[in-house]
Amino acid sequence: PGTIGFIAVLLAVFALHLLPTSYAGVALILGAFVLFALEAKFQTHGVLTIGATGLLILGALMLVDGPIPEMRVRLVTAIAVSVPFALITVFLMSMALRARRNKVATGAQGLVGQIAVVRAPLTPQGTVFVLGETWNAVGTAPAEIGARVRVRAVNGLQLEVEKVTD
Repeated sequence: PGTIGFIAVLLAVFALHLLPTSYAGVALILGAFVLFALEAKFQTHGVLTIGATGLLILGALMLVDGPIPEMRVRLVTAIAVSVPFALITVFLMSMALRARRNKVATGAQGLVGQIAVVRAPLTPQGTVFVLGETWNAVGTAPAEIGARVRVRAVNGLQLEVEKVTD
């Protein structure tokens, strides 16, 4: 794969050397990729994606500035490449934003708020079973075996729990 990629890059450099390439077009395309990357980093709700799509279309139109019209990139081709790229970016950014909004599900933060079942009576110390694990726990009130409790905090390897009122 690396060898094929290297050969493809060499052919692209050779082809771009033969074509009358515009540096302004290359700069606009690079600017579009910078805006796409900034959209991934910052939450702009698609504003940078719209700007990047415009830059990509303009850059593609200006990329080859040949004396013969057939050598230039057609508007239809520029749009056919730029719009799907923008749609893929919007789709991936929406998935990333949804992932950022999700509640933390691992570590100590993932345990807080979970319902546990008492395994050894909490008087006030005992053990509870939560998310497939048995934990030492300290209860705010006594609880018998089988009672349901809610995790309030995680202190090292010990949970602070409170009785659940149904």
